[in-house]
Amino acid sequence: MTLWSRLKDAAKLVGIGLLAGAGALAIGDSSPMDLMALALFAMLCLVTLRNPLVGLSLLIIMIVSNLSSNLIQGFGAPSPAKLAAPGLAALLGVRYVLWGERPYIGWLSLWLLVGLLALKLFGATYAPDWQQTLSDTADFIKDAIIAMLALAFMGYRKGFETITTSAVLTIAAVCGLGFIQVIGFDLPGGFSLFSRFGEFNGRFAGPIEDENFFAVVVVFCVPLALFQLLGSQKLTAFLFWSLTTCLLLFGLLATQSRGGILALCVGLGILFLQLRARQKLAALAVFVAVIMVASAFVGEQAFERLATIGEMASSGGIDKSTEGRLASWSVAGEIFKAHPWLGVGAGNFNLLYQDFALELGLIFRGEGRSTHSLYLEVLTEQGLLGLMYFLLMIGFAAAGIVVAYRQARAAGDRRLASHMVAFGAGLAGYLAGMTLLHDAYPRFLWIVIVLGIESGRLVRLRLEAKSNGPSGSRAPFGADPLLLTGSMRIGSIRTGRMRTGRMKLGRMRTGSKGADGV
Repeated sequence: MTLWSRLKDAAKLVGIGLLAGAGALAIGDSSPMDLMALALFAMLCLVTLRNPLVGLSLLIIMIVSNLSSNLIQGFGAPSPAKLAAPGLAALLGVRYVLWGERPYIGWLSLWLLVGLLALKLFGATYAPDWQQTLSDTADFIKDAIIAMLALAFMGYRKGFETITTSAVLTIAAVCGLGFIQVIGFDLPGGFSLFSRFGEFNGRFAGPIEDENFFAVVVVFCVPLALFQLLGSQKLTAFLFWSLTTCLLLFGLLATQSRGGILALCVGLGILFLQLRARQKLAALAVFVAVIMVASAFVGEQAFERLATIGEMASSGGIDKSTEGRLASWSVAGEIFKAHPWLGVGAGNFNLLYQDFALELGLIFRGEGRSTHSLYLEVLTEQGLLGLMYFLLMIGFAAAGIVVAYRQARAAGDRRLASHMVAFGAGLAGYLAGMTLLHDAYPRFLWIVIVLGIESGRLVRLRLEAKSNGPSGSRAPFGADPLLLTGSMRIGSIRTGRMRTGRMKLGRMRTGSKGADGV
């Protein structure tokens, strides 16, 4: 037995002992709910150990559905968010130690995030409230860690599809819960927290208590659902993705978000330009049909609010919502004039809003006002330097998606190329919607941005693996059924030890054929 084998066996024993000790401590003085959560967590650990992409899917579901907060509020359950990131990191570590599977590291994304972190930390040296800046920076660090953790799973085939499909189906399920309530059924217990409607305005807010933020996430999902719909080869798949698209469009209309509708126009415009002539006709027919079906359940109130977009454009009139947003933008402009290059530090716009608003003679809007624009927020809090850096990151994401599309198209993989177009359209719509929103829920946005940055490299690795070896199996998300062998890894990320082991196995089976028998 080699030294490495002994170390692996020792690591297994230590890991089992630690898990047993943690279980004993947890069981010693716990409520039935905690014990059930512990049992569920143990089961999920076993499942994700065999199929890591299940863990990635659960992470995306947890983020877009606001699962942790809603479980705590609605069911009194323990917070899964506290265990999610450490658990998935430990999963990747165990697979690396035991089977040599190296997680994917997006170096470009990592260094770009580190650069943005440095700018935020530097802002604490001159911010009026440096503690608020450090608090915002700590939140950004958490978001960046989650984004890099999601990227770490891109070494597995279908990792990209796992993120997009999990997001689309989760948001569609949330919209489905909202549809059930609209047609007159009440959801049991705390399930209504995952599909909230405003108590006073009746707008659909999804699981995050904000209609506009939920709308831009729906906008990201719509082009991806249409991609699946237009690429369906079987009737069952066509019907399934038709239902998914209808639910998403229903959810978007139910939010009554004018910014969401404008963002959807951006995303669908990009997607439409990339379609072939027959696909354009089919897309128009499908889109009109699902809009008609979805709008039948939304009601006149939603369309009355959405119709104000045209009224404001033609007459120049504004409502209270627009008036408040314009006030925030005016204050943002004044703060930028006073601090053009470095801004006032992360999180300090709210602190300075009232002083600048009084100087401008604006209406009193209460404490804690936001910029109502991600880009103005970056401009005022991190200055022109910070905005240019942030736009540089978006530029890298756009370039990565374009490169990925061209590589897939050159290789003749039309489906992968179409997927990149749909992802790019969804991200463009998402970013367009953030023109009218600040970064109150940035975690999923950072995941899709870094995924865009790395998409060119990811597609190149996938195409290289496809040309050098057999394609993936029919297991869920395209993962191989025997995951403990490491055979599901993208070819260029496999370790030399795995390849050597397979070559030796080939020699044992084929005798004189040697490595050619693999």
